[in-house]
Amino acid sequence: MFCERHYTAPVKGDGQFFSLGLSVPCHTKGLFPGHGRGRAFFLETIPETEQYYLTNMIFSPLLKKGVLLLALCGVLGGGVLSAQEAGGAPITEEGLKALDSNVFANEYMLALKPNVTRDRIARIKDPFVRGLATRMAEKKFDRKARALTAEPYEPVKDLAERLRTSQYSKFENPTGIFFEEGEDVLLVMGDPKGEKLNLVIHNFGRDGGHSSYPLKEGVNIIRAKNKGLGYIEYFTPNYKKAPKVHLSILSGKVNGVFVGGVSKNSDWKKMLENSPTEVVDIVGSRVHLVYPVEELKQFCPDKGEELIALYDRIIGMEQQIMGLYKYRMLPKNRMFGRVIWNGFMHADGTGAAFHNGTMKEVGNPDRIPGSAWGIAHEFGHVNQVRPAMKWVSTGEVTNNIYSAYVNYMLNPSSMRLEHERINGGDGNMIGGRFNAYLNNGILKGENWLVQSGPDKRSGGDNRPMVHDHFVKLAPLWQLELYFKVAGKGNPDFYPDIFYKAIKMDTRGKKDGELQLAFMKNACDAARQDLTDFFRKTGMLKPIDQELDDYTCARMTITEADCKNLIAYARKYKKPESPVIYYISVNSAEAYKNRLPVRGVYNQGVTEQGNRRIVSHDVWKNAVVFETYKDREMVRITMVGTDSRDNSSTTVPYPEGSTRIEAVSWDGRRTLVYGKRPAK
Repeated sequence: MFCERHYTAPVKGDGQFFSLGLSVPCHTKGLFPGHGRGRAFFLETIPETEQYYLTNMIFSPLLKKGVLLLALCGVLGGGVLSAQEAGGAPITEEGLKALDSNVFANEYMLALKPNVTRDRIARIKDPFVRGLATRMAEKKFDRKARALTAEPYEPVKDLAERLRTSQYSKFENPTGIFFEEGEDVLLVMGDPKGEKLNLVIHNFGRDGGHSSYPLKEGVNIIRAKNKGLGYIEYFTPNYKKAPKVHLSILSGKVNGVFVGGVSKNSDWKKMLENSPTEVVDIVGSRVHLVYPVEELKQFCPDKGEELIALYDRIIGMEQQIMGLYKYRMLPKNRMFGRVIWNGFMHADGTGAAFHNGTMKEVGNPDRIPGSAWGIAHEFGHVNQVRPAMKWVSTGEVTNNIYSAYVNYMLNPSSMRLEHERINGGDGNMIGGRFNAYLNNGILKGENWLVQSGPDKRSGGDNRPMVHDHFVKLAPLWQLELYFKVAGKGNPDFYPDIFYKAIKMDTRGKKDGELQLAFMKNACDAARQDLTDFFRKTGMLKPIDQELDDYTCARMTITEADCKNLIAYARKYKKPESPVIYYISVNSAEAYKNRLPVRGVYNQGVTEQGNRRIVSHDVWKNAVVFETYKDREMVRITMVGTDSRDNSSTTVPYPEGSTRIEAVSWDGRRTLVYGKRPAK
């Protein structure tokens, strides 16, 4: 029976406007006159109707005595607690008298006045008010969970434009309060100092639903249009100086918020056990998750601290690669991940999304180190710097720069590129994907973005072929291995490149120009001439071809473009290793410590059909093995291929092959097996 006023407020970051509620003339009633530095709190939810005049006539004398807004909340159809907690009972005239006796300590209505005794509470005839006061007296009212402080954040779209990424969380300041559809929300807000705040109620459960309500200083009564969890939307261009705003929420059911570094696993177990809804808020320093209760009970029943710590670490690694730490661009805003109930996992304008069926992996801290690729991949989509690090045919590639590094940091013995068992062209073997890159890119000289691999397939509907995204990733990962892991130059190689990409003026630049700019930035970041590497991997080659991605586009790099970049990079020295394009996680140590190949000719090699098994007990420190047919190289094999523990290498040896050479970090070849041709 209350009205929702018509508001027009800016949607932060894009200059658009939106409206909420009905356009009904309303009057304002001041409450707590003279309270707190001469301020009064206001209620602007009484419609100018017959009910308004009747209400005004009956309650004006009471309001002048300082009666709390709680009176109007009850009479006009609202409740302070949820229906479960208060039984849905309306406030009666007895209730007004009880409130008139100053039951509550202050305007936030979170505690009783000291002189309110149990006997006095027992004499309150109104069940609603008596229930509220009784819960407080018996210390069953969760005051801590209902006393909130909203902090200001940079507008989401502004941040995305500043970092050149997709959008970070739109759901900062989680309240941990769950509301039912149609429930009256009672919220008291302190002085926002001119800033605009909204209450957002979002249902992350299976039914969905979203609504938003502008807030005023003082008491706010809101009829929830949908069920869901509450969030205080406080995004402002003035986020660096805007004040924190204190609030209390006296209705709804406490769901809780698990805060990394503050909450304990004992809190986690209680939160899961007592949750009144399908999901819970999990907040870390770098990320905010909304994950499903039932799946967490099953897969993460007692490790909330470990769960959010792992997610914070994953996001922190991505932001480190982006240069946000080094260049002091790290936002206060968090990234956002939530459960979805259809599909699998993806990223969109809301953040990263993970199907509830994936929680046995992404919601289980014991299994995350072995399955972190998917987590880093989806958050990596949000963190793709566009367009300077996301040109055509790299939409599913450059985000995996993050994934590969996270994979390495959490589980280096099980790398997606080097250790996945897959057919890369010579049968189903561990390392098949990486070998596809070595043989199609390095050996056959295919252009980078169109190299063949296990995932190459038709694009359909007259679209270009879809080429293997993991094969495309290989040279980008090799640069991280060489500079960061092996320590062969600037350890901030990628942070420096990403910073340049964020600051780069990309207006009017085509995809070929963006790829050339990446290679130029790489040379600058390394302060080394990397053009031999780029030519060998197929990145610095002429191309004029329509390529597939979420949006197809033409990639054009001319011979003149290649020559210009080569001329530019001549001011830098060549890398210490001439075979960076051979580095893998299995051989990074050899590059790092300049380890020479050791072995005994024709020893430690087992013949097995058209393959040769080379034992690492005999042959040590090779980075790849090359198979030749006389003077022609016919295969390149990553060291450790088809070995779970990198104790041997299965080397393809096709019919007609004559020898195997071991290659060291500096490009030197040592004969392993067979005979070299006569000079």
